[in-house]
Amino acid sequence: MWSRGGGSSTSSNSFVFDLSFCIHLLQYVRSTVSTIEIMAANHWGYEDSSLKIQFHSFHRNVIYIKDYVVSLSSGATADVLRQTHLCYHAHGLPSFDACVGHILSLALRIANRCSDYWLNCKTGQIQVMERELIELLVNLQSEIHPSNPKFMGFHLNFLMALCSAKKFALEDLLRRFCHYLFFHEHGYFRAQVFWLLQLFLYTISILDDEDTAQSFIPEILAVLVELACIFKLTGRNGKKLGNSPRCSELLTKICLLEAELFLVVQIHSMKCNTNTSSLSSGMLPNSVMHDCRQIPKRLRMYSGKLPQETRLDWQKLVALIESAFEEEKFLFESSRRKEITELAAKNSLLRLRFEIVIFKGESFLTELLLVKSKNDERHMAHWEDQIKVHLRKLEYIALILSDERVREKEDILGAIGESFMRLTCFSYYFLNTQDEMTNLSYSEQLDNVVHLIKANLTDIIPQFPKLNFPKASNLELFDFLCRRLGEFLRHDPASTALVKHHVEEIQIYLKSLRPFLENVSELDIEKHPELEDLLDRVTDSAYKVEYIVDSSEVDAQSQEFFWFSDMVEELRLLSKKARGIQLTTPDAEVQNSMNVTQVVLDRLSRNSTPEINEIVVDLSNRGNEILNQLIGGSPQLDIIAIVGMPGLGKTTLARKVYDSKRVRYYFHCRAWCTVSHVYEKRRLLIEILKGVHGLMDEIHQMNDEELESKLKKCLLRNKYLIVMDDVWDVEFWNDLKTSFPDDRNGSRILLTSRLHQVALKLKPERDPLSPGLFSQAESWKLLEKKVFKEEHCPEELLAVGQEIALLCQGLPLAVVAVAGILKKTEKSQISWKRIADSFSLQNIDNPEAQCKEVLELSYKNLPEYLKPCFLYLGVLNRDRDIQVIKLIRFWLAEGFIPQTQKKSYEDVAENFLMDLIDRSLVTVSQRRSNKKVKACRLHDLVLDFCKSKTKETNFFQLVTRFDHPYASFPSSDYGFEFDFYCHSSPASFASYRLAISLKRNHFVESKPSGVATRSLVFFASTDSEPRCPYDISFICHNFKLLRVLDLECINLGVSFPVEIGLLLYLTYLAVGGYIRSIPHSIANLRKLETLIVKGLRGKIILPNTIWRMTCLRHLHVNVHVAFDSDVEEFVDSSALANLVSFSCPSLFCGEDAERIIKRLPNLCKLSCIFYESQDSSTSCNRFPRLKFLSHLECLKVFYYGNPLHNAEFDLPLSLKELTLSRFRLSWTRISAIGSLPNLEVLKLLSGAFAGRTWDMMEDEFQKLKFLSLDTLDIAEWNASYDHLPKLERLVLRNCKDLEKIP
Repeated sequence: MWSRGGGSSTSSNSFVFDLSFCIHLLQYVRSTVSTIEIMAANHWGYEDSSLKIQFHSFHRNVIYIKDYVVSLSSGATADVLRQTHLCYHAHGLPSFDACVGHILSLALRIANRCSDYWLNCKTGQIQVMERELIELLVNLQSEIHPSNPKFMGFHLNFLMALCSAKKFALEDLLRRFCHYLFFHEHGYFRAQVFWLLQLFLYTISILDDEDTAQSFIPEILAVLVELACIFKLTGRNGKKLGNSPRCSELLTKICLLEAELFLVVQIHSMKCNTNTSSLSSGMLPNSVMHDCRQIPKRLRMYSGKLPQETRLDWQKLVALIESAFEEEKFLFESSRRKEITELAAKNSLLRLRFEIVIFKGESFLTELLLVKSKNDERHMAHWEDQIKVHLRKLEYIALILSDERVREKEDILGAIGESFMRLTCFSYYFLNTQDEMTNLSYSEQLDNVVHLIKANLTDIIPQFPKLNFPKASNLELFDFLCRRLGEFLRHDPASTALVKHHVEEIQIYLKSLRPFLENVSELDIEKHPELEDLLDRVTDSAYKVEYIVDSSEVDAQSQEFFWFSDMVEELRLLSKKARGIQLTTPDAEVQNSMNVTQVVLDRLSRNSTPEINEIVVDLSNRGNEILNQLIGGSPQLDIIAIVGMPGLGKTTLARKVYDSKRVRYYFHCRAWCTVSHVYEKRRLLIEILKGVHGLMDEIHQMNDEELESKLKKCLLRNKYLIVMDDVWDVEFWNDLKTSFPDDRNGSRILLTSRLHQVALKLKPERDPLSPGLFSQAESWKLLEKKVFKEEHCPEELLAVGQEIALLCQGLPLAVVAVAGILKKTEKSQISWKRIADSFSLQNIDNPEAQCKEVLELSYKNLPEYLKPCFLYLGVLNRDRDIQVIKLIRFWLAEGFIPQTQKKSYEDVAENFLMDLIDRSLVTVSQRRSNKKVKACRLHDLVLDFCKSKTKETNFFQLVTRFDHPYASFPSSDYGFEFDFYCHSSPASFASYRLAISLKRNHFVESKPSGVATRSLVFFASTDSEPRCPYDISFICHNFKLLRVLDLECINLGVSFPVEIGLLLYLTYLAVGGYIRSIPHSIANLRKLETLIVKGLRGKIILPNTIWRMTCLRHLHVNVHVAFDSDVEEFVDSSALANLVSFSCPSLFCGEDAERIIKRLPNLCKLSCIFYESQDSSTSCNRFPRLKFLSHLECLKVFYYGNPLHNAEFDLPLSLKELTLSRFRLSWTRISAIGSLPNLEVLKLLSGAFAGRTWDMMEDEFQKLKFLSLDTLDIAEWNASYDHLPKLERLVLRNCKDLEKIP
């Protein structure tokens, strides 16, 4: 059949092909089939229609093939066939002779099998059954039917081989093929296939990119196979094709494929740098170009015949193709006019092609889902999930392609194109072969596409920023994050569809890692040192997830898909590593986080609070010596110093003396201030004035000179005691001494310092007092008292307890700190011995170092939920008292406080604080009237430790004027000279929480930023009133993910910045200024729990939208706040059901006040102003009815107006604290207050009641513990012990007419 040509005239690679042999062989096959057919008829007869049909079908297929091959022999010379071989051998495609060889091989196999059956039947070796013969015919027919992908692949290769010769008539070849395929049938279906193959063959002949040409073969093959299958089902009746929905869908696929081929040719023309006039027509014949221009029209016609359920998707396709062709025309014109470069035009065409490819990929996946659902309904849900994941990946790739930055990147587009070519091959290979293994390959291919795109987008898509997330593991973070991920998916399902699967996987991994974090113990970390790093990585991953989720919700970016994908892989590896570590089985005394929390809540009571700084054994020696120098000695102003190492008890000793009765009675006025290492004169002056004269708003408006003058006047002719704690340098005295007059009346300055030379410089003629270290007996006595209170240590713990006391080396702070550990530890020898063994012998002669080690031990023994609460204290302390109410609100906003069924968040937070106090890590500095803690602080050593731990764990970043970039800033308070900051690098921070202590202008003009910062707390480095307003709108753009924002000490001016409404995650917001109203956009902060507005003057108007802020728990506005008078306010029936504290609304008495307060049903604390109603009716001019506030415990009411007509009090029985001012009511009205069963604190201020006589009645004020009478005109107070059986404290101020105290 083949023979190599010889002689010099013939190439060594040329072939001479005998086509007649192929025709004769096919005739032989036909005759053999006919013989078997006759044998079957003789044996079974022609009554068996199924057998007859199979014979005739097989017979016809052989005839079609023979006729097709015979038709090719006319006009096909050996020279043409030789050219075909040489051309396609060079391109790596099969040659003509190889293609014909395939059909001959197939014919030989068929003939061989038929002959075997014929011979066996003739010789009688086997009895051929009818069923077996039919099966034989079916198998033989399937091998040569066009619906067989392998046989159709042969035909496609056959066409490609034949058309490789440039002289060969392509159109004639295609007509013959279509004649074979459609069996003489005509119509638009045959015409559409003809156009497709014509365009395809022209395309592969034009392209010099073999890979691109090869990438279309599987898809062309799939279309031809599907067509052959449809044609087979209709009995090769072409007239039935047009009415089939399946045919309409196939025709739309053909149009789509034609559109892509057309774009490929146009891209190639750009690549070849053809002249602009040939951009759209130079590569294809005019007739073919005309057909291509009709593609959108044909596509619209075919898609209109599709079923209704699929028409919508295909209508999108029609719009896509039409826009693509319009854009192609536009690019042609723009390139012709030199308005765009050829490269830009080519890249745009590439993008258009990829959009078509993505649509085809989506169609393939949908088709794959249908195939799977038919084949295996049991695994349908699994396949559906997997395919939906793939669909989301394709959607994401489409999103990437729409990015303007990608359009100019030829290498990226090329890489995407290469990946898509492989993807398309796999897609259609699966549909052709139905190979189960192909689905895995497809999944891998699609993942490869995504990874390849990711690798090529590294210079465009921003990488995950380098951020300093907190290192400490936090179980609450994992619980919060799992809830947050659920909210993220539910909030806007359409926008999260691309990442839904990733988010769900992340949720699974986080939930699986939580028990691991919960059960890791110190023993496990000692056993597996790598655990510490693993814990840090797990925690870091959790914070990354939180950042990605919130960033995508605030400002979705394409890179977040990759970030989610990275996090899935990262958490998968961490989860796998965690499963490989065998943790120690927890013993009975080890409890999980939730159990420990519950124990704390149940165990601690409000009455267990230790006294302020109660850590000294007695005052018999040290205290008396200080008292003698304060009260005795020279009448001249004198300075007394207490010096010693940190932790020795200097501050505690000074506080004990300061609060002693002898000192309070001896001195006319007292004040306490903390100087610290870095001090500011203004702050010290204000602290002292507050102590001497009380809290006054006007002192903040004074300059330094006015403050000095005011302080001097207040101290003049008074015997005063000023305590200055933690002094580091004598410079403070030079700044303040002119404010301390010496009236030779025994006034004293008491200071504490770590430095002996500071005391000597101030008072060189006298040695300072220096408390010595505790003896072993004193240390044990203090330790025993702190751990067992009034009881004695059990005998079995005595030896180890005394050993621990000895190891504290006489330092009181160390004793107290270790006592805090022992109180929370099981009282057994083993547990206490473990504590003793944890002390390092290296610090045996260094008490200060030993104390720091004790603090480290105390921190390690804190439950995980208490550690962040403790570290927060180090941020807020700043050498002054920490207001507990503010501290608790911060804890709530940060999510440190778990939700319980029995207690409110605030009660739980208060118990957490009491636990820290009970552990001697926090000291009480001020108490409220009800004896609760009002303010607290940290000891200097504890504060230093806390700050170092905060830095070590990345819990908070503390920024001061000594840190970059502020260290180089000028010291001016009035702005930057010579536009200083514009030449400096931006103040950008990578921390999770940020505390900044600067001058206001430095902070504002530097415009700091933090992409991942969640908490921003600003402290003004000066206490002057912020008179100058500042624009802080940059905060809303530079810190988009904030949860906590405290700018209370910055003046925002008259207008509340509406941009704050963009900070969607805020849970805590504190601002200040001359603000007149709060904008409606505040309601955008749907997560806000605490809103504090420190108005510097007058009334502030709340918008009606405030009623939509249903998460609000604390709303506090100074000086006072009014609701918008718009009628809508009363039409809306919404309520702030979560609001528990509110100050200071100004309301008109009577029904107006009730109407608003009823919408605050769960208030626990209310401070308000009542005005006399403008309506003089009885229902309005009366004290509002408040009995419905069943949770109200604290009420403060200030009244402005004429005395009320009806002043009957209708107060809730739950009330525990009541403050009234300016009502000028008769004392007879107080009985309604006295009958409140739970009232413990009563403050009557500034004419709350008017009248000369107060006659107390029986059975009133039975639980009252605190009573304050201030600025009343009372002269006679008739009462006895029976009237106030539980009174503990009585405060009288400015009651000048009062004759006597009963």
